[in-house]
Amino acid sequence: MRVIIVDDEVTSSQVLEQLINEYIPEIKVIATCNKAKDAIESIMLEKPDLVFLDIELPEMTGFEILEHIQQIEFDVIFTTAYSQYGLKAIKYSAIDYLLKPIAVDELKKAFERAKSILKNKQIIERVKVLLENIQLLNENNPFNRIALPTSDGLKFVQTRQIIRCTSSNNYTYIYLNTGEKILVNKTLKEIENHFDSSPFCRVHNSHLINIDYIKKLIKADAFSVILKDDTEIEVSRRKKDELIKMFNL
Repeated sequence: MRVIIVDDEVTSSQVLEQLINEYIPEIKVIATCNKAKDAIESIMLEKPDLVFLDIELPEMTGFEILEHIQQIEFDVIFTTAYSQYGLKAIKYSAIDYLLKPIAVDELKKAFERAKSILKNKQIIERVKVLLENIQLLNENNPFNRIALPTSDGLKFVQTRQIIRCTSSNNYTYIYLNTGEKILVNKTLKEIENHFDSSPFCRVHNSHLINIDYIKKLIKADAFSVILKDDTEIEVSRRKKDELIKMFNL
């Protein structure tokens, strides 16, 4: 696999290249770039399979670099020393990232996922979702689309289509307003961490719901909600007050 490293810190790019050479012999580093302009030129000329891309460079962000690439046929793994800006948008797009200092185990896992993504050829759509969501992030708006990892690859859905998510051991079933049910290779906790809190609410250990689809609140011995797909979901005692607060009741 042919790889380009983009990082404005020379030491960081050297350390990453050293880790790759030592632990992932399948990767051939064909270029390292410390400036955004050089990175754009190198990517367009060399046409790599994978780019390790720093999020914050002096001249522009890694996201802006991607906007300058006319034809994206490579996978991306973002690298960053920060754990906040843009990471939710990256997660929504099912694109990998590594926090500095980069751990060998995390590097290996990210590489294995990149191989799988390249095989399924879903790169362009993932980057498109990422750039859409970065724009919304800059405008302080909620994200529109999310990439869901399934056994067949990635499924891209509008977040407003999601009615509810239900835990199934280390997997999650996601129910859409189209009637479709998607089995996702993530725990409910991982799915919950992807979403902005509103309009999604974790009402039970096993259930995350979109409150926009609540049709009725039932205040009986056990508090529950009925959704617009006529599913009744139990609300735990611990989550009842949080849900009521979301409705300003």
